[in-house]
Amino acid sequence: MLRGENSIGPDEAARVEAAREALLGWYAASARALPWRARGTTAWATWVSEVMLQQTRVETVLPYFARFMERFPTPRHMAEASEAEVLGQWAGIGYYRRARFLHAGAKAVCERHGGEVPRGVEALRALDGVGEYTAGAIASIAFGERAALVDGNVERVLTRVFAIEGDPKSSAVKKHLWALAAGFADHPDAGAVNQSLMELGATVCAPTAPRCLTCPVRSMCRAAQEGEPERYPEKAPRKAPRDEDWTALLGLYQGRALLVQSALGRWEGMLVPVMVPGAVDPASLAGRAGAHAVMDHGVVVHVLTHARMRLRVFSATLDEAPTEGTLVSMDALAGLAVPKVTLRVLSAVRSSGDAAPRRRR
Repeated sequence: MLRGENSIGPDEAARVEAAREALLGWYAASARALPWRARGTTAWATWVSEVMLQQTRVETVLPYFARFMERFPTPRHMAEASEAEVLGQWAGIGYYRRARFLHAGAKAVCERHGGEVPRGVEALRALDGVGEYTAGAIASIAFGERAALVDGNVERVLTRVFAIEGDPKSSAVKKHLWALAAGFADHPDAGAVNQSLMELGATVCAPTAPRCLTCPVRSMCRAAQEGEPERYPEKAPRKAPRDEDWTALLGLYQGRALLVQSALGRWEGMLVPVMVPGAVDPASLAGRAGAHAVMDHGVVVHVLTHARMRLRVFSATLDEAPTEGTLVSMDALAGLAVPKVTLRVLSAVRSSGDAAPRRRR
């Protein structure tokens, strides 16, 4: 089934209504108790949680969300913080571009809306980093507006319930999904409806081995009736991550490690060792940094969404205190804007730190 126009037919509308009522009853009885769903949750907390949950599991987000909201309970608290502090609080969640957009959005809220998250999808979409999904989530969950949303979980539920063929990223299928989502959200409690769709995708309608026997909409799910729920959504084959070779050099001075602000888009502004693409002679890097006693710590593999980084890790002793960069204790990184790749390099150096240094000339 595939409808290219941005509307749904009468049969789909009837299925939407039946599924929505079943979902609401199920959600009221089965929803997980998550902190961003607590009574009195603010629009800001909803915004923060939705940004954190993009491409990140709930179990990972929970401890970060609590600490993040304690430090930044309002948009103004975040707007007044430095980017380095925001990234430091975000460190460990990954996809740091989200934190930068959230920071910019908080500033925009303070500049344009007196520090209060605005109502309405259009006003929300005008904020930095707020896309169609996030705007729909905030508008429906925090403000009770009849705003639709489609994330990965909702996409999976809808393609299965309605047996929608084709790549969900294609224009026609995307329009169809948003039209169906709008039908679901056309309800006085659109926030609960939207959350029920997301909850079903997260806990029952899983990508593999979906729990169809316990699904509240099984009787109206076309994919379940066909006996092929995992056929949907039909996605284009994912490209394998490209291989990248890098050389990382960690300068050491009096028991502390030298980190520099990254200029790479992946970790821009965050603290990383000196890293250069390709297989580079570490002695030349060490010489430029005024260091000696280069030690080889082997290869660290760091997998990103689109790249598989193979870092040959070296360390070197600095002859004197550096005038640029930041010296940090490898045991005191909390609150610093340090990505996982830095932690991997530090771990490699520490785990082989008792090896004999190899001087290079």
